[in-house]
Amino acid sequence: MPAPLRPEFHEGQVLAADDLSAVVRYGRDAAARHHRYLHSWGISSGLEVSERARTGSAEYKTVTVGRGTAVDASGREIVVPAPVELSTPDQGFVITDPDDTRPRPLMLMWSDRPSTAPGAGSGGCSGSGAAPRSEEGFVLVVGAPGDELDLAEQAPPAPDTGPDRLEGGERGRVLVAFVTWGGGQDGGFTGVLPRANGVGRRYAGVLADRVSARGGTLELAAEPRPVAGRVGMRIGGADGSLDVGRFNAAGSLAPALRVLGDGSTRLQGDVTVSGSLTVTGPVRSPLVSGSVLAQSGVATHGVILPLPPQVTEDQVASGEVTVHLQVTARVQTGGGPAEGGVDASGFGALPVVLRCEVDSRRRLTCLITWYGGLGGARQPDPPRVLPGAVDYLVLAAARPAP
Repeated sequence: MPAPLRPEFHEGQVLAADDLSAVVRYGRDAAARHHRYLHSWGISSGLEVSERARTGSAEYKTVTVGRGTAVDASGREIVVPAPVELSTPDQGFVITDPDDTRPRPLMLMWSDRPSTAPGAGSGGCSGSGAAPRSEEGFVLVVGAPGDELDLAEQAPPAPDTGPDRLEGGERGRVLVAFVTWGGGQDGGFTGVLPRANGVGRRYAGVLADRVSARGGTLELAAEPRPVAGRVGMRIGGADGSLDVGRFNAAGSLAPALRVLGDGSTRLQGDVTVSGSLTVTGPVRSPLVSGSVLAQSGVATHGVILPLPPQVTEDQVASGEVTVHLQVTARVQTGGGPAEGGVDASGFGALPVVLRCEVDSRRRLTCLITWYGGLGGARQPDPPRVLPGAVDYLVLAAARPAP
């Protein structure tokens, strides 16, 4: 395989036309290799396709391809310097099977022609009659329905080959939109579609195993500027995390998934799993949509009833978890507590629950009034109010998925 030839010039050398053309070829071929081996082919910028009603017709449309640039599979850059209107079949394209109303690919290809621009060269044409410049133009082709299905299979030429032709001698095609046609060969366009048969516009991209950010943060978004509500990703930043979430109105990423530098992973918001889920290691937050966790035990007056394990106060405050409480006072049936100064002999004391409730902070209030001195011929003792104990049950229910 021949290696690329770089032109060299020396004092006193007589330059032929091929020597000067070699300078152009060397840079052109290098740019093509860069485009097709470090990048993937597709639209680089612009080339938006729009439609509007055709003058004098209620059915047919005028299709406009905006200006922009693209790179085909050979590595050749195609430039559309100004918007191009497509409205009638006399503009150079052929409609195959015009009665087929299925979407047709509208494709862009390069097309060189001698330049006729003023000032294209000193003295006009060369001595051989050839134009001194070539205009790197383009053509828009309306394909047949289904022609878009093999676009992804376009193979680039060999590494020592310049741009323009693919393997097999074909010109590369770049899809810009889909159009519909009606009215037979003399009809017109009836609409523009961005996708058909699962195929859409392809954009030039980077082919690499590593992409690095010199500023310390790499951000990925589906649009040139972040759009509120759209999903994006950020790598790096102050804590070196991987964040996946949605952009807010200010253009900042609000993480829903965070992988931190210590290897831990945090989720914020609802998680829906379709199919099986395998977890290696302990699950620290067992609450899933609609599940209920329980905590029970015995508590005394003044304590705050605990939440079930792994349920946090933040989950309760945000409404992610709803807490249900049940408390039942524990009263003695064999007499009052001696340490409270109540007669503990026989059934000489009668307990009456004064208060048994839990406030918004889950703090327990349990007060029992004891009436003592009721046995034998003794006079009743004054009632005493003493703290009591309860059996409690705390249920934490996860918010159901919408």
